[in-house]
Amino acid sequence: MKVNIGTYSFGGIASYLGLGPTLLEKFQTIKSLGYDGVELLPVDLDNDVEDIKKWAQETGLEIVSIHAKPTEDIVKKMAALGGKAVIWAGTDFCNKEEALALAKELDEMAAMAEPYGIKVGYHNHSKEFFVDEGLPLMEYVLDNSSKCYMQLDCGWAMNAGTYPPSFIRKYKNRILAIHVKENDRVQGPGPRPASAKEATGGSPFANVKELPLEQRQKMLEEFTARSESPEGKKRFEVQCKLGAPESNMDWQEIKNALDEQDLEAFWVVERENFYDDHDKCLAEDCAWLKEHIQ
Repeated sequence: MKVNIGTYSFGGIASYLGLGPTLLEKFQTIKSLGYDGVELLPVDLDNDVEDIKKWAQETGLEIVSIHAKPTEDIVKKMAALGGKAVIWAGTDFCNKEEALALAKELDEMAAMAEPYGIKVGYHNHSKEFFVDEGLPLMEYVLDNSSKCYMQLDCGWAMNAGTYPPSFIRKYKNRILAIHVKENDRVQGPGPRPASAKEATGGSPFANVKELPLEQRQKMLEEFTARSESPEGKKRFEVQCKLGAPESNMDWQEIKNALDEQDLEAFWVVERENFYDDHDKCLAEDCAWLKEHIQ
């Protein structure tokens, strides 16, 4: 099976901020670790599209998707790169009403992307499984959208208490991709998420390359401090080694459920927490999937 990985796993928030290794350096490392393809971040598109295509060809990597709010500019660039999807990495919505509004917005984005041959997807964390008026928020979105697909982050779904194979079967032919993230306990979806009405507008990572280096470093320090707080550590320490005895994930059954679809979902490894040396951990993730998932 083909296994992809996001450039996010090479720096986390620092990657969003355009700090750390260059995109070419990331491509070279990704290939050396055994991966077949890559999921980009918005900042990666600050590189010239022709350069990105050249680097992908030189390393033998397929560009499968990007984590970004779907705009026509990004859709056009992904089409030029031969990508499959633009996947919104998440946004604020707190109840049924706001979930329905998001479904409509995603359908409009998907309709815009269709002529370019690009699919639009939504990526979950745990909060999208908060229950309002009897249903998880994510189900309202999918039930009321006809064009949008989902990238199911299996680790965060399971962490919220949603069994990924059952969710995949319930939404057969709507799962465009999965994020491979291990999980060793159910923590629940957490409190009611923030409202779309409280959003300050725009991504904090938009046009980051235009910000002074000092400002980007300060933003990284602020995000790092939050991740090292007790709540931040609780959130990320659930990510154990793939196939570990303490894991509550069934990756083969996830594959079985995906195989029942008419479309082939692509797999993307994403890690925020590393159980060993960064590159060793990611290489082992790739090797384990290729060896154990049929």
